[in-house]
Amino acid sequence: MHYIGERLRSIRKNKNLTQQKVFERSGISVGTLSDWENDKRAPTTSALQRWAEAVGIDFWDIFFSDLTPTPAEINMLTLFRELAPNDQEHLLSLMKLMSKKK
Repeated sequence: MHYIGERLRSIRKNKNLTQQKVFERSGISVGTLSDWENDKRAPTTSALQRWAEAVGIDFWDIFFSDLTPTPAEINMLTLFRELAPNDQEHLLSLMKLMSKKK
């Protein structure tokens, strides 16, 4: 469950919440929250539901919120698949260069 700890930490930090604040809202101890985020222990489904409620997200957003493509992303993928393999490689190289300029 390497993924879950990183995901929980990322969501919590994006919500500007400390582990202490999550504890206050959920009753899940700071030690347990730390263990989850460091992949020392895996949360149960019911504990994850309490955690999600405490941080103000839907339970399923823990797993899927950043995996839902936007309409623009779907359009790009559709167009990308229409390209020849060589053109796909060129486009990927260009995108990598552009992302480094941020």
